[in-house]
Amino acid sequence: MIYIILFYEFFKIGLFTFGGGLAMLPLMKNIVLKYSWLSEQQFLDIISISQVTPGPVAINTATFIGNQVAGIFGGVIATLASTLPSFIVILIVSKIFVKLKDNIFKTLFFKGVKPVTVALITYAGFIISKSVIFIDNPIQTLKLFFIFLSVFFSIKFLKRINIILLLILSFCVGMVIL
Repeated sequence: MIYIILFYEFFKIGLFTFGGGLAMLPLMKNIVLKYSWLSEQQFLDIISISQVTPGPVAINTATFIGNQVAGIFGGVIATLASTLPSFIVILIVSKIFVKLKDNIFKTLFFKGVKPVTVALITYAGFIISKSVIFIDNPIQTLKLFFIFLSVFFSIKFLKRINIILLLILSFCVGMVIL
């Protein structure tokens, strides 16, 4: 039964989410908490692991959640279910898209979806930052916020910065000041 629920919920997330992996995270969080599969902290830990693991964050998160809930086969089911809708939709849309090249409804649809996508991605960032940066200890919060701002502005203003180097430097700074 758990495999059917995993497939149904992750297929639904994959089918109705626009904006990529980060936009899927709030929906995954709701499902995980709805079924009490994981605690909120366990979910945030999975997101952290998913972001440093090679591959798309949503696929990695689905895989880790499925694995936690129902073992290796659960991970396979959740991964397949979250990716299958995109595959099916792309097959269908690629055939239709050529015919709708200058269609006004297509244009209006994409204009409407953009703000929703931004909202979902922003909310995902809020979920992660709420329990990672903003903690009970104000001194610790300031240190974590300093690391966040340093990385943010490094990415924004140092266009050619190597992300791997930035991760290693952040790790070293975190080890020293935390």
